[in-house]
Amino acid sequence: MINGMLTGVTTTFIPINILMVLFGCFMGSLIGMMPGLGPITAVALMIPVTYGLDPATGMVLLAGVYYGAIFGGSTASILINAPGEAATVATAIDGYPLARQGYPGKALAIAAYSSFSGGTISVIFLMFFAPMLASVATSFQSADYFALMILGLTAVSAFAGRGGVLKALMMVVLG
Repeated sequence: MINGMLTGVTTTFIPINILMVLFGCFMGSLIGMMPGLGPITAVALMIPVTYGLDPATGMVLLAGVYYGAIFGGSTASILINAPGEAATVATAIDGYPLARQGYPGKALAIAAYSSFSGGTISVIFLMFFAPMLASVATSFQSADYFALMILGLTAVSAFAGRGGVLKALMMVVLG
């Protein structure tokens, strides 16, 4: 496990990879600032750029695009109160009033710090727990997948709210 982490760190700090992660964060932020275009769209738009790159460099670029687009979505939420996706609604609720009070820089700085610290902590946890999660995921059989699917469909109908349970069950059946 330590060997894999050291390989990842050395791959990350190659100069071309540092340049690509900076470029990816910049492009992801630009794409994420547009309301309606989130991280998934940003990654999809940047995939053609990775065709001529080394696979590790391409993954570093796409990771930078993803994290940059997450921050870019908070920029649109804070400045114009237009959350482009569900993940930035809470940012709009807290950040837009702060920007209206005359502190847009403070709101953007808080969003940038939160995005950086959340991304860093999640990557550290992923480094340590990915092997365990992979072993759990590869141990699933077809019956387990079926039970997980039924659980998901039941959860959709259970969270439908009052009066909408019948509609939710109909959508589950149609889906």
